[in-house]
Amino acid sequence: MKPRDKAIKTLSGAGYDFDRHGKKHDIFYNPKLHCSIPLKRHDFNENDLKYIEREIRQNENRAGGN
Repeated sequence: MKPRDKAIKTLSGAGYDFDRHGKKHDIFYNPKLHCSIPLKRHDFNENDLKYIEREIRQNENRAGGN
């Protein structure tokens, strides 16, 4: 599985839904956490996947701290 496909699967599993297309990114939004994460459409690699996973954890931690 490609890193971008893994990122989409990870985002979906964490409660993020596709919201809209940006110019160079797709925007995924989590209605429960009220936050969004941009996902690059081109040149996506393992480092970008790690970034997405880190953003998911940070958003969950921020929401849990409220």
